[in-house]
Amino acid sequence: MPSTAQSQNDRIQMMGSIAHFPAHHQKGGSTPLVVSEAEAAALVNLAPRTLQAKRLDGTGPAYVQLTKRRIGYAMEALRVWVAAQSCKSTAEASVKARGAA
Repeated sequence: MPSTAQSQNDRIQMMGSIAHFPAHHQKGGSTPLVVSEAEAAALVNLAPRTLQAKRLDGTGPAYVQLTKRRIGYAMEALRVWVAAQSCKSTAEASVKARGAA
C-alpha cells in the first residue's frame, strides 16, 4: 500500500504548477481545451462530488456542458477559479468566506 506522502507527491507531479498544469495531459506539446469532471476535480484537489456541489451552488469554476449528460471544465476556467480562491492572509480568507468585498 503506498504511503500518504507518496500519493501526495504523485498528485503534485500530476498537477504541475498553476502556470502550466496539467503537465501529464500534454500530448505532443498541446494541452487539451477541456478536461473531464473527474480530471478537473483531481487537478484542483477536490473530490468529484465536492466539485459537483460547487457547480450546483455557483461557487465552483465555470463549466462546459459538452452533452446533455457530460460536463467538462476548460483549463483556463480552472486556472482563473484557482487564482480567485487564492488568499494572502487568513483575514482575507475570512472576508471571502463571509461574502464581503
